[in-house]
Amino acid sequence: MITKQLFGTTRSGDSVTRYTLTNANGMTVQVLDYGCIIQSVIVPDRNGKPVDVVLGYDTLEGYEQGTVFHGAFVGRYANRIGASRFTLNGTEYLLEPNEGKNHLHGVYAVSMFEAETTENSVIFRRTSPDGEEGYPGIVELTVTYTLTEHNELILEYQATSDADTVINLTNHSYFNLNGHDAGSVAAHMLSIQASRFTVVKTDSIPTGELRLVEQTPFDFRTPKPIGRDLDLTDPQLRLTDGYDHNFVLDTTGLGTPEAVVWSDASGLQMECATTQPGIQFYHANFVQEDAAMSKAKRGAVYQKRGAFCLETQHFPDSPNQAAFPSTVLRKGECCHEVTVYRFGIRT
Repeated sequence: MITKQLFGTTRSGDSVTRYTLTNANGMTVQVLDYGCIIQSVIVPDRNGKPVDVVLGYDTLEGYEQGTVFHGAFVGRYANRIGASRFTLNGTEYLLEPNEGKNHLHGVYAVSMFEAETTENSVIFRRTSPDGEEGYPGIVELTVTYTLTEHNELILEYQATSDADTVINLTNHSYFNLNGHDAGSVAAHMLSIQASRFTVVKTDSIPTGELRLVEQTPFDFRTPKPIGRDLDLTDPQLRLTDGYDHNFVLDTTGLGTPEAVVWSDASGLQMECATTQPGIQFYHANFVQEDAAMSKAKRGAVYQKRGAFCLETQHFPDSPNQAAFPSTVLRKGECCHEVTVYRFGIRT
């Protein structure tokens, strides 16, 4: 079942609608046509108590003022492009720098989308004009959020362009399986099936090295508490004040999950399966810097490392890294990626 209601009006005068998807198991997902934001994901814990496991805001003003992309769909290029430039077909393209000299995430997080609904899906569409933020090509984008009776939230992205371009799409939801306002997730158990990760420089741009996780704090191949090996004497963790790295997945696909997280406190588990080659695991190292925290849901005060993100994606700075999987979208071709977040009770 899907219902909709007015959520607010943007500073530019656009009416924002909130869509509520509900299944027969008591799971509810609320999404906005502003930034394709996932505002809430409510699932019953082991005792049947509904728990909102996604951080966010009660008001549109919070999302307009926020600085950490709570729940947002991001692109044209998720993650970072070094020096805000890349070369494609011999032409250099200059992007808008929005994180120092680098380009981060893009414009979709603050864009309005057209929306329609089916029985259990909300479908968002937007046309990105040629030259938006410096990217070439008119891009036709479709984002579909589906809630299934298996407690799966399916995120599906499709994009075409009338000219060669680059594209990398993800969702930036922050999760806490004890509740959005429950504080530290250090005790959450996490596994990521990745034998390598992308090494970064001081500005979080990859060096190009894909380093083995073995005998490093980045080895999550066997489940362990998120905070167990958070040793900031490690040079890579020190550069980003904690985990904020792209993990190179050993396999991809929608069968076996590439990542699994669970909380012994709530009993909730979240599996993540994806067609994308990487997952950016971010431990919310800078959430306390969000200028809109006073507008967090139900008066919550979010804290540093009080959530985690599993941003399924292609690798950061891929347009400038020839050895990384390509993010080039050729004229007339279709980019199609799917991510599934599956919720349940840990047994």
